[in-house]
Amino acid sequence: MNNIPMRSIRVNIHFQRMSYAVISLILILASHISIAEYNLPDIGGPASEGLSISKEIELGQILISQVRAYLPVSNDPELSQYIHSLGTRITSSGLNSNFPFTFVLVQNPDVNAFALPGGIVAINSGLLALSENESEVASVFAHEIAHVTQRHIARKFANAKSFSVVSALTLLGSILAAAYGGGELGQAAIITTQSALQERQLAYSRSFEQEADRVGMQFLVNANIDPQGMPAFFEKLNKHTQLNRGQIPEFLSSHPLTLSRISESKTRANQYKGTFTTNTIHFDYAKARSIAFTTKPSQLVDYFRKKIKTPKSLSDTEIYTYALALSRSGKNQQALQQLKLIPLNADNELTIKLAKAQIQIVDGQYTKAEESLKSLEQIYPSNPSVIYYLATSLTENGNAQLALQKLDRLYNSRLKNPAFDKLKAKAASKANLPWLSHESLSDYYAAHGQYGTAMEQIQLSLRASGIDSNSKARVEAKREQIREARKKRENFK
Repeated sequence: MNNIPMRSIRVNIHFQRMSYAVISLILILASHISIAEYNLPDIGGPASEGLSISKEIELGQILISQVRAYLPVSNDPELSQYIHSLGTRITSSGLNSNFPFTFVLVQNPDVNAFALPGGIVAINSGLLALSENESEVASVFAHEIAHVTQRHIARKFANAKSFSVVSALTLLGSILAAAYGGGELGQAAIITTQSALQERQLAYSRSFEQEADRVGMQFLVNANIDPQGMPAFFEKLNKHTQLNRGQIPEFLSSHPLTLSRISESKTRANQYKGTFTTNTIHFDYAKARSIAFTTKPSQLVDYFRKKIKTPKSLSDTEIYTYALALSRSGKNQQALQQLKLIPLNADNELTIKLAKAQIQIVDGQYTKAEESLKSLEQIYPSNPSVIYYLATSLTENGNAQLALQKLDRLYNSRLKNPAFDKLKAKAASKANLPWLSHESLSDYYAAHGQYGTAMEQIQLSLRASGIDSNSKARVEAKREQIREARKKRENFK
């Protein structure tokens, strides 16, 4: 899989080209917030005095909507489910945290992962592509989770001592800006920040990296994941960084991935004895799926057609990638033929049958897709991907009412993503339930922080014909929730 033609993978140790919009939000916080508004004194005490957990979670709720709005976050149900499951596996293994973690996959070829306030952890598809096994990508997750649990952002503020929250937020914005914004926005922010604070914060950043490595590795061990994945991935980063050093922003040169950090990671990993999980087939297929959806299908099709002509046959995951690429190229029948070549077993059956159903839906074979998906539903009644594809087929096949019933089961699921809201809006429209369609669109826009548009959909829902009293009360409650969310965001400015 490593030789598959992908868009060039660009490596950065910790940050890489974040959206200007997300950066700007942080800088706006720094430039407009006052200590009185934040109800905080100048920082000089512990992390809890610098940024309370409740305030950090509140800030995280603002940022996740901006991340969804301005970064290419994957809403693919299977990839979202895998990322969530891997992150949850780590956070559920004896980790005592007050944060409601949110894990997202960003469709970006840069090898990157980042953590934001309130438990937001994101990895790029490029990182998934570079990893050879699950323990490597899990080590990055564990590292970022450690940044959150150790409250590094709050501690940055606290360690600034006589400097205010304003300065700390400005520095945070400038770090992100220099990394993701090509440097110009970062330089402008740096000029507005006192140099002493910069030096102090960057020094703490190095210690935070070491702490995140140490704590993150313990998280891996607690989750029974091979701790050797961390030094192995560090070595990959070091190798690729040497090959792509010109792409690393100057702002980050003060805390590179050093040989001593790699050595410390190896030494620490060797201290753990036992039987650990290094890889799973779920990682292999998630990586294959990510590559299929982030690489030009024509490139993949050409690559696999040439490889088929050689004596070396394709692996099962390569066939899977090839089939998805064929479908994306409009060659659905060929794609279905390729999937038949993969022997089914207990580990891959769900993935392969979901791929088959997805391609059948794209090809208009709704009845066949529904037969397979209904069988899967009997085995996996709460699986979001099964429900999503079944609801999609039912919606397209003239059975939108049943599709809505299926989607309702995901309403309170932590695995629910905005794609489900959009599908529900479409199903409701086809079921002649305009008020529900507008309500669902409101949920979709609110998840992306577009509160003005979300409020417009709420008003349309309340004015639509056919809305019953219970539904009206629910929509009115959502109207208040949107107002409150918008108010919280405005109070941060």
